[in-house]
Amino acid sequence: MITVHIVDDHKILVEGLQKLVDNSGFAQTTAVSYTGEDCLWKLSFKQPHVILLDINLPDWSGIDLCSVIKEKYPQVKIVALTSYSEYSIVRQMLENGASGYVIKNAMPEEILLGIQTVADNETFL
Repeated sequence: MITVHIVDDHKILVEGLQKLVDNSGFAQTTAVSYTGEDCLWKLSFKQPHVILLDINLPDWSGIDLCSVIKEKYPQVKIVALTSYSEYSIVRQMLENGASGYVIKNAMPEEILLGIQTVADNETFL
C-alpha cells in the first residue's frame, strides 16, 4: 500500500483527494496538512511514500518546501499539485526534487497514475 500525505490549503480539494486516494485500492492517505509548517511537523514523525504538494501554500512556496523536504527526507517522492502549467514552474519543482507534476484540473485517474508512477521511482509529467 502506497502511503500519501496531502498538502494543500483548500479543504474541499483535500477532502476530494483523500477520498480518491483512499478508494484507489492501492494507496492510503496517512496525513493531511493545510500549511507548509504543519507538513514539516508531521513529516518529523512519519514519512509517506508520496506527498501531493500544492505549490501555493499560505506560509510557504511549495517550490521551496519541496527542496527542504527532499533535503531532509530524500526517500519521499513528491508530486507537485497546482493550477499552474507554465514550464518554468514545472522546471523549478523538478530541479528542487519533485518526481511528478499534476495540474489540479486533471482527471482523477491521472492523479492516481502520478502517485503510482512516482512510487515506482519514475517521473510523472
